[in-house]
Amino acid sequence: MDAHSSAPLRIAPPVLVALCVVAAIVGSLWTAWDMFGAHRRSMLQGWDDSFYYFWLPSVVIDHDVDFSNQVTHGGTLPPSAQDDAFAQPLTPAGLMPNKYPPGWALGSLPFFLLAHAVAPAGATGFESGYLLAVWLGQLLYAAAGLWLAVKIVGRYFPEPIASVAVLAIWLASPLLYYQTSRLFMSHSQVFVLTMAVFWLALRIHDGDTRARFWLLLGLGGAALVITRNLAAVYLILPAVVLVRRLRSLPALGWLMLGAAGPLVVQLIAWKLLFGSWFIYSYGGERFDFMHLHLAEVLFSPRHGWFYWHPLLLIALVPFIARSVRSIEGRAWLASLGAIVLLNAAWPMWWLGSSFGQRGFEAATFFAMLGFAWWLRASATRAFWRRLLIGVTAAAIVWNALLFALFLSQRISREEPVTYVAAVRALAGWIGDSR
Repeated sequence: MDAHSSAPLRIAPPVLVALCVVAAIVGSLWTAWDMFGAHRRSMLQGWDDSFYYFWLPSVVIDHDVDFSNQVTHGGTLPPSAQDDAFAQPLTPAGLMPNKYPPGWALGSLPFFLLAHAVAPAGATGFESGYLLAVWLGQLLYAAAGLWLAVKIVGRYFPEPIASVAVLAIWLASPLLYYQTSRLFMSHSQVFVLTMAVFWLALRIHDGDTRARFWLLLGLGGAALVITRNLAAVYLILPAVVLVRRLRSLPALGWLMLGAAGPLVVQLIAWKLLFGSWFIYSYGGERFDFMHLHLAEVLFSPRHGWFYWHPLLLIALVPFIARSVRSIEGRAWLASLGAIVLLNAAWPMWWLGSSFGQRGFEAATFFAMLGFAWWLRASATRAFWRRLLIGVTAAAIVWNALLFALFLSQRISREEPVTYVAAVRALAGWIGDSR
């Protein structure tokens, strides 16, 4: 590779890092700003976000799993949503149900406890100090997840290419929103834990079978499942590694010991809340494999993964084409197929309020791998390199504009948003600002 072909890659990582930092600052300030303004509106808002968070103040401060006082006094749900919460049938234990697993809360617990240690007497867990502490902690997790993604992609490509691939795809994907402005949902933590599990599995696959890697793999895998149950599909690679590398009882013991902690937390949560050690907490919501929405979940204006973020489609082409050449690639391809199928089988396949298709949070990594291949393939071809840079820049700008329109609620958060509607919303915004 000559000096001219490598120059853009030398420049790109610092620029992309700066853009990521700016996005994190903008997303965080936008979310937290109202908390210190005249209306004192909590930065934690929304049904999913609230019920993920409710585990923390309920268990740590109230020492129970009765979420009724969090719903009433937390200030995170509008009156209509509060009515919906109380209209739910009570669990067999006589409590308000919470279908969301406790994994996100478990990951946020250290930061919540830090805030609780300095909180005044009578604190409820919804004060700004608690929310900011958890937010900053999840931001640290997000940064760690991107670092791990760079390390994994760096196994197959030079480090500059790995850095550009990870950061560019991040800026052009739904993660831009869910790892800056919506950290109280599970998606960022799912991405981080998936990267940790992949990295650990690959270390073991390479022959590093020290006890701590088995322990951490068990811990990370179990934490991933109890953060978002659907994310179990990303454990195919660890399962393959286990079959090939697990050859001793001590290793099995360390693996099981690591997994025990998160799994015990989940079992106790189910028992206390539902009166049973094992429960399907989503009630009547079921997968419907007889009525799949494959085209819609990928290409619909209603949060279609590729419709909102077309660079991901371009990036996944080489990933799909080349993944069959390695053991880990085939495992990752199976995970990608499984998550597409499961998202397409969910009755509310658009997932309600969503910035693009949030159900593919960890699958964004596969696009990072594929995009690295495009970067390497174009490195010595000036025309294709310029074309790739132009397409990538356009995709990042497009996603940033969607991000701004979504934050300001100038485009719908739940209904379909066509390209024409997005351009009209942008033109209206520009016209209003003149």
